[in-house]
Amino acid sequence: MISRAVSRLRQGGRDSGTSLVLALIFVVVGAVALGAILTFADASMRTTMAVRQQAINAAAADGAAKLAINQLRNGDYSYAGGNCFGTAPDFAVPNFQPAGANPIAAVVTCEPDVTHSATEYGLAITPANRPGSAILTMSPLGSSENGIRLDVAGGRTLRVHGDIYSNSTINVVQGSLVTNTAVRARGTCSGTITSTPAPQCGLGSGPDPRSVDPNYAAPTAPATPRTVPPCSGANKLVTFSPGLYTDLVGLNNMMRSSGCRDSIFHFLPGTYYFNFPGSGEWLIDTGYLVAGTPTSPLVAGTAPSIPGACQSPIPPNPIPPGGWVRPGPNAGVQFVFGGQSRVRIKAAEVEICGTYSTTSPPIAVYGLKTAVGSVPAQSGCVTATPYPSTGCAVIKSDNSPNSAVYIQGTTYAPRAAFDISLNNLTGQVFRYGIIARTLLLAPTGSADLSGPVIEVPDETNGAGMRSVIYLNVYICPGANSCTVGAGLKRLSVKVALVDPSGIPAAGAREVTVYSWSVLRG
Repeated sequence: MISRAVSRLRQGGRDSGTSLVLALIFVVVGAVALGAILTFADASMRTTMAVRQQAINAAAADGAAKLAINQLRNGDYSYAGGNCFGTAPDFAVPNFQPAGANPIAAVVTCEPDVTHSATEYGLAITPANRPGSAILTMSPLGSSENGIRLDVAGGRTLRVHGDIYSNSTINVVQGSLVTNTAVRARGTCSGTITSTPAPQCGLGSGPDPRSVDPNYAAPTAPATPRTVPPCSGANKLVTFSPGLYTDLVGLNNMMRSSGCRDSIFHFLPGTYYFNFPGSGEWLIDTGYLVAGTPTSPLVAGTAPSIPGACQSPIPPNPIPPGGWVRPGPNAGVQFVFGGQSRVRIKAAEVEICGTYSTTSPPIAVYGLKTAVGSVPAQSGCVTATPYPSTGCAVIKSDNSPNSAVYIQGTTYAPRAAFDISLNNLTGQVFRYGIIARTLLLAPTGSADLSGPVIEVPDETNGAGMRSVIYLNVYICPGANSCTVGAGLKRLSVKVALVDPSGIPAAGAREVTVYSWSVLRG
């Protein structure tokens, strides 16, 4: 009887049992899927809330930093001393969320950067230590050589900051010449030249005080004979001492491509006299020549950053975010060329920095007009005219991919020619003016001509003070007040306060933000 009942169940209830199994499977799968969806939604919601909280924290830190900067703008702090925020070393920002919102507070700490802060950050530039022109060429009217010859590859524009005066002609073969002030020439001008006022050419031979050689005094430092320091192998650091150098063969053997290749040749601050025998061409065909006090330690095997490897006698404009190290007394050099001595820069980078003075221009390169001790005045091919068909240039740079020359200071050689191919240029070549017999400039297509290539600084009384400060912002979510110990560091800001008068003036201070770094977490 039981077997017959089971048989009937198997025959009549076959579909019902299958449906039950399938239903159970759907329930289990649905439960798992729903659990996964709910888990994903929960995780997504948590992530959204975390991101939202990060945004709230970042906004709070941002607002606290701006409040602190405004407090500094309206305060009288300077790096010379005292607290950044008046009587308090830190700047407390109590809860500043809207009413009803979760509270959040912040505190801002201040760390003065004394290294990059400075008084008289502009230094005094006056007629006593400033050449009258950015370019003054002395080749006389009627000469068969140009006073200035410019050939800009690609027809681009070469910019000058300051007056330009040629006692003969100005010939712009290709491209254009632009200055922010005046252009004057006793002879003719050709090519595209722009100035304010318009160029004044063909002035003739009448008296003009602006055309006169300033006759800067010859150096008085002793011409102590020096030997060329030894160097063997590549990537060395070679140090030179001030004095008289006559060993042309030794210099050329060291600085040729098969010599101390890719080395740094550091000329310590002081006066260097060069009086080479014969034709006297010193060839710098490799490495990096840095003359003056380094802005950072020079390390063998590490290429220095040129320009900027030695302390300039005036600050860059504008002052870079990293700040500017004001040069100390006697921080620079003076390269003095006598006789037929001259230098040619091939596959090398050269930077020569003069010394700032309140009474005379910071002359970095000097061409002798009269003898100094055993060093004769410039003569021979250096003074032969007309260049370039006759004679030779006291400084010449080749059209080589690795050729670069930067003179941070006044160049004074009124009896000599300068022939510069501006290749891979990244800054001013003649900074603080040049007085030469004739000047040839040929920027290549790779030169950066966005700023002045030659400049003389504007006059300024030098009054000014810059205070560089690091601000660190800590926030305390869920609190009405905050301390460094309890807070989360969420923002770092580097800011500079500039007081043009040299005295902090609340509300009239210039503020520059160098960096604004958000910290996640």
